[in-house]
Amino acid sequence: MPVDFRCNQIPRGIVAVSQCLLIVLTLCMSPAGVIHAQDNAVDPAAADEAATPEGEQPPIQAQPENAEIQQPAQDCMQTIIDQQALTRKIRDINNPLERIADPKYLQLKRTVTTNVQNGTDAAAEIENLTLVLKYRLFQATDPSFVANPDNVKGLLNEMDREIHRAGSQAGNAQRIKAYRQKYCDAVLVVAKQMFDNNLDARAIAIQVIKELNVNTTGVGLVENHPESLSALIGLLKDPEQPNSVKVITAAAISYVLTTTSVVPQQQAEVSDAIADELDRPCTEPEYQLALLDTLFDITIARKPVGAPITTGMRTFVKIIDDRSRRVDVRCRAAFGIGQGAYDERINFDPLAYKIAVLALDASQFFNQAPGVPAWQQCGVDLFFALRHEDKNGLTKKFPMLPQGVMNRAAQSDVVSNSGQLVLKIAIPLVMNNAKIPQADQLTLDKWIKDNKALANKAWE
Repeated sequence: MPVDFRCNQIPRGIVAVSQCLLIVLTLCMSPAGVIHAQDNAVDPAAADEAATPEGEQPPIQAQPENAEIQQPAQDCMQTIIDQQALTRKIRDINNPLERIADPKYLQLKRTVTTNVQNGTDAAAEIENLTLVLKYRLFQATDPSFVANPDNVKGLLNEMDREIHRAGSQAGNAQRIKAYRQKYCDAVLVVAKQMFDNNLDARAIAIQVIKELNVNTTGVGLVENHPESLSALIGLLKDPEQPNSVKVITAAAISYVLTTTSVVPQQQAEVSDAIADELDRPCTEPEYQLALLDTLFDITIARKPVGAPITTGMRTFVKIIDDRSRRVDVRCRAAFGIGQGAYDERINFDPLAYKIAVLALDASQFFNQAPGVPAWQQCGVDLFFALRHEDKNGLTKKFPMLPQGVMNRAAQSDVVSNSGQLVLKIAIPLVMNNAKIPQADQLTLDKWIKDNKALANKAWE
């Protein structure tokens, strides 16, 4: 059976987010099982019809895990079908790459292992290292090898041990870093040759590449291998790669951002690549959610070169404003406004208005399809768009803290007033056991109409 990579999303306060399959995802589902972006948001005037007066609501029955929170649109069906076909096509690739024979590998293995640990970087030793790496990694291009999950687990464990030990006995910090750079370069050259092989080979190559780093600094920061991150960014931007590969890539980039020190210029490159992917029409909502999750890990508020425009915040705002997207994707973007990188130049009053509009949209869709499990995460995202996750979230430390719009703009009446109304929507979404009272919808709708001047007000 093929290796099964999973993306563990971080539990956010009230609700722990379930694991999501990355290789299969919904990209390999039948067209009828795919959830598409919403066609059109419900008009606020529909609030009267969407809600039932409080106290007269029947109990809400739980819905299946895969139930839809909105009816799917049909205009993207062919694009989704094409993505599924591309995923199946590369899964079926049977093109094992050439590697040295077993006896030659066994002959080289012990010497190469010792030389890697000692940081021996003579040209002949790097050449032998490359042969050993090809033997190990190219096994993943053989479908019969990846059919056994123990083989894959052993391969990844072996690479993990070697990556972390590389150069450990090379001498001083400068020498260790110099050798690890050469070692990571060698691994990357081999792994990139798997980018056009079968789906499992690509996934394994990504898993290996994300672990590459060159140094641990004196203050304990792990310095990433810039060339490896560039390769991952390239995969994300590659129009020939299916979304089933790109979603694994997004998770790998997130791992690099959260476990290593990435320079601002590369963080800006990641931000731009994610923004471009989110601009692509007809991508699956699950892929959009994965991209947004990666964008949360950007720790610079603005681009370091050129015009000082915002990085993640600009994308979050664009997603929230796009009422053609599925509402849970917009809720995740709202979470980014409250939890992502920002600075003191951002005006949160217009952003609070946008979150209020989103909350009203969400309440109307929720009252049409309550009980669907996906609503709980949408409610969690809305709640923490406004509030902090724990006491540490109250610390004032740009660009990530404090958390929550109501803390980031604590003196704003607009933020405070709208926030209280939005929380009355968010909490019922999290509880997911009764429709949202019509009175709360109408009060929020009135606030939105009274503050319509904020709709087009500059925020950055």
